[in-house]
Amino acid sequence: MGGRRLVSLLFSRAGVSNWICRRRMSTLSVSDGSSRSTKVLPWLMLPPAVEGGQVTHNFYSLGESRVLSIRGGGEGLKLGFNIDDTKFVGSSKGWLALLNKTNDDLLLTNPLSQRHLKLPPVPGPLNPDNIFGCVEGLITSFSPNEEEEENCRAMMIYGYELAFCCPGRSTEWTPIGSRLTNDGFNGSEVVRVYESFVYSAAQELFFCVTDNSDFEAWDLRDPHSPVMIPMNDLSADPEMYPVAYRSREELVMKYMCRRMRSLVVDEKSGQLFLVIRFVANNVDSNGSFVSPDLCYDESLPYKTIDFDVHKYDPESRAFMYMDHGCSLGGDDDGLALFIGTNHSFAISAKDYPEGFVKPDSIYFTDDLLRNDFDDDDELDYGGHDIGIFSYKDRSFSPCYYPSDAKSFRRISPSPMWYTPTPPL
Repeated sequence: MGGRRLVSLLFSRAGVSNWICRRRMSTLSVSDGSSRSTKVLPWLMLPPAVEGGQVTHNFYSLGESRVLSIRGGGEGLKLGFNIDDTKFVGSSKGWLALLNKTNDDLLLTNPLSQRHLKLPPVPGPLNPDNIFGCVEGLITSFSPNEEEEENCRAMMIYGYELAFCCPGRSTEWTPIGSRLTNDGFNGSEVVRVYESFVYSAAQELFFCVTDNSDFEAWDLRDPHSPVMIPMNDLSADPEMYPVAYRSREELVMKYMCRRMRSLVVDEKSGQLFLVIRFVANNVDSNGSFVSPDLCYDESLPYKTIDFDVHKYDPESRAFMYMDHGCSLGGDDDGLALFIGTNHSFAISAKDYPEGFVKPDSIYFTDDLLRNDFDDDDELDYGGHDIGIFSYKDRSFSPCYYPSDAKSFRRISPSPMWYTPTPPL
């Protein structure tokens, strides 16, 4: 049975929401009957709905180009607190990470299994009056189910710092990492701002990068003795990092943008990627620059205009720039990278029926000042910067939401990528 036909049968009836939560994960997979292994397609998490205190999670399925609503039965998806006081701060290994503003509690919830796992509350934030602005992201090393719970570690960026815990066992977060770093110019110290992190199961390490391009890795297998592995000797092509360009016009344009870094691991090959995203602070209805200023004009939207990708070479310990036009995975593997507030990941288009995933592309969701935008109902924009970027021809295409600037509207909470995992 063809992949599209299989998924269509699974999600075609009104009872799909309850049915999904009761079945094994194999029913959510796709296969075209060939020798390719069965894989689970990523979903795009859309804003949830609430009725009678019960949350309905909405997801957009890439494979079927349709919205799936997961309501569950009984008390399963009742979170125990008001969803309006909740901030979605991450998506990792099939779990969503939620922050309760009223008491600083953190919660992992699996929409498919309807299981919740309470994490230790947020440690003393840098700004006690704005807890929403402190948790910037949360990921886990494994799905915190019964089989992996002992080995599972959760890491978060809060107030631009790092901390970790053992879900289900820890009573508090353990801060790690240095708060200060050399500015690289006159030797003075500046605040170390962690910008992105990712976990590699193959190397059993968390990799992190700061906005000052400091890289480090963390071995958290022994929670009583976390080990930081310095990566200060990492290098990159000085002509292509931090900004790759082919003309002076492109160089000027990119330096006018806000640069955002994302680390991505392809678990299949073990490759580590550094994705640099260029976001124009203000664009007009045609998507063109309207101001070179680094501050925002809240009456105008921002927009992603380009990406650079660098692949880590362990032999030279360098991030090598990948020229536009080449295959992201090498050897025409056709990787697709998924970045945003989620735990970034990569999949191979070869593992899915043709047309389900665009090869050599970056699937991105809005990750710009997400805490500020989600907490201000009066803003016209925020959460809207979503789409698919073809790395070979540098073109953009929409993903569920429109990608043209004149159609941008505020979306709250910001959508993020979600990877379904088997119910427990």
